[in-house]
Amino acid sequence: MNSLLTAVATSTAGQQGASAMSMSAMLEMILWLVVVVAFILACAWAYKKLNGGMLAPMGVIKVRSVISVGNRERIALVEVGETQLLVGVTSSQINTLHVFDKPAIDLSAATDKTHPVNSEFAAKLQGLLNKDQQK
Repeated sequence: MNSLLTAVATSTAGQQGASAMSMSAMLEMILWLVVVVAFILACAWAYKKLNGGMLAPMGVIKVRSVISVGNRERIALVEVGETQLLVGVTSSQINTLHVFDKPAIDLSAATDKTHPVNSEFAAKLQGLLNKDQQK
């Protein structure tokens, strides 16, 4: 009977030791997970600050609108200065469809409060783009 109690006590102590070991291992794993996620976020922040992640180009040429008309075909409205170009883009070529001397679409009016944005995501994205342009 005494040996049975000793065996039970030994196995219980062994389980507690294993539990403590796994708890410390789990804490270490969580710590390293936090370190890795923080490193990824820091790299993303640095990439954006070094102008690698610009959302809107700072140059003269701006893509104002794009619509997909097929698997690899798109129609884009490109603005160069005061001139807007309607271009067709495929996987192998780009064709000018029409040249507008005056802006065909006043996109600054689309950002006004009088024109509602279609979705919540579009509203947030437009807010971020306006915030970046004001800086």
